[in-house]
Amino acid sequence: MSTSPDDVVQTLSWFLAGNAELEDVQQALADPGELGPVAAGLVNELRQEIAAADVSPAQLQPLIRETIEAIALGQ
Repeated sequence: MSTSPDDVVQTLSWFLAGNAELEDVQQALADPGELGPVAAGLVNELRQEIAAADVSPAQLQPLIRETIEAIALGQ
């Protein structure tokens, strides 16, 4: 079952605010529904970054913000 783009944005926003865990983000990104090409590319990049064993939440913040913006703009 896919997650709606709105739910993806919500989960990413919660993560930035410290109210969601990385596992929640991974789950939301597993099947993010219909996204524009830019947002889909950023989601794939974010998945790869999360899979890296040595990534910290702080390192993910710029990419998460960019992903939220792309989804919100329908890119």
